Amino acid sequence: MRQPHLSRRALLAGGAVVALLAGCSAPPDPQPVRDTPEQALARVLIADKERTIALYAALIADGGKLTAYRDRHLAHLAELRRRFPGLTARPPAQSPSRAASPSATASATASVSPTTTAAPKMTLSRLRALEREAAARRPAQLAGVAPALAQLVASIGACEALHAASVVKPPRPPAAGAHGDPGDVEKLRKALSAEHAAVFAYGLMGARTTGSLRTRLTRAFDAHRDRRDQLRRLITARGGQPSEAQASYALPSVPSSAAAASRLAAHVETGLTASYLELVAAGDTALRRYAAVAVQEAVVRAHSFHRGVTTAFPGMPAPAAPAPSVTPTPGG
Repeated sequence: MRQPHLSRRALLAGGAVVALLAGCSAPPDPQPVRDTPEQALARVLIADKERTIALYAALIADGGKLTAYRDRHLAHLAELRRRFPGLTARPPAQSPSRAASPSATASATASVSPTTTAAPKMTLSRLRALEREAAARRPAQLAGVAPALAQLVASIGACEALHAASVVKPPRPPAAGAHGDPGDVEKLRKALSAEHAAVFAYGLMGARTTGSLRTRLTRAFDAHRDRRDQLRRLITARGGQPSEAQASYALPSVPSSAAAASRLAAHVETGLTASYLELVAAGDTALRRYAAVAVQEAVVRAHSFHRGVTTAFPGMPAPAAPAPSVTPTPGG
């Protein structure tokens, strides 16, 4: 059968209908801008800090003497905002076409019972438990982010561990890898050198003290000797050569009293904090976690020996002092 012939006018009319239909179709939704791993982590931390600051503010309003604790969290929040300007605790809103429908919003609102019980009153013990939980999360948050941010998060976690006022369990050494990055091995070697010095210092302090302080110093000596042996094994397993201990180490002072020995112990732990924070910058995620827990342990142990001024960022270098402003003199 002969196919019917379409006139030129019919073809033009059909093309117009196709064009009209194509014009009526909705344009594709723009692809949402995804956070980088650093931005995603920063959002979580900002939300944590905003919530924690509010909880401390409530306790301070009730007469609690926790201003210094709150101020350290404020310093954390300020540093996060400095590094991530414009970033909020919540990700950007979805495009309008993907937003929830009014019916969905109404049903979600209706699901919230008007008789919801109020949250229990915040207490210092509950706040310390929240700090302990936050500190425990930090080592697992270091994977896949830049070394500088990993170090900041580990330092914040150490501050939170100190706020929790509880003993930090020693970190479990990571499994031995088939080979190690030379940079990671060098960081392990530096941590080992710091442990060699710590073993020497604690041995000297233990010999010059008595009673309960000597018992505490001896426990710290044993802990650092075990950590020294762990680091040696980690270095060897990664193809490196462990550094050997020196015959002696220069100490800032030779303790002649219990108070001096306690100050020296805190000084030793502060040095270890910086060494392990450098190891947090390793490329191996397992080493990062191991070092982050070691940072927390060192900070808490230092404070147990000497309750001095606590920084918001343990192990981090102190910020550079602002340059003095130059005031021009008349006629100068």
